[in-house]
Amino acid sequence: MAVAVGGVVGAATWSSMSTSMSVLVARDTLHRGEVLSADDFTVAKLSVDAALDPVPVDDLRGLVGQRISLDVAKGAILTREAATPFATTREGMTLVGVELASGKAPGTPLLVGDRVRVVVTPGTSGQVEGVPDTTLAEVAGVSIGSQPGSVVVDLLVPSADAPLLAAQAATGNVAAVLEDRDR
Repeated sequence: MAVAVGGVVGAATWSSMSTSMSVLVARDTLHRGEVLSADDFTVAKLSVDAALDPVPVDDLRGLVGQRISLDVAKGAILTREAATPFATTREGMTLVGVELASGKAPGTPLLVGDRVRVVVTPGTSGQVEGVPDTTLAEVAGVSIGSQPGSVVVDLLVPSADAPLLAAQAATGNVAAVLEDRDR
């Protein structure tokens, strides 16, 4: 009996050792659209269910410089689905950069994937006549702007709307409002 129990325990131990692998774990929370660096990850050797489809540590070099496609919580295992590169362009869509001065974006930082409405503002006159022109867009990236407190928001918009939005953005008379955050 003891030999049988020892055999079962030994087989279970061998089985768990053989499915153990070194995987990538997020050092801090990663937000979709962020460019990945080696410093974003730590390594854990775990017995992982293959259904999770974790990214092995050997794949790290290929991920550096890519944009992550899904949010990954601090301490979570990186899966292949999350590691699929985020596409900043899509069929029928155009990427338009809009610099938003301080006070022309929500106080809550915009994140990749947010849906926003870009609103044409009245400029120096301050008078709004009728309903302002707006364009719906999806945030594809956010970076620090050229002026203190400003941000540059890369927006995916329907290609037909891109020229008008770019022209409006060039005047500086635009603001963005957060429509939807799907998280």
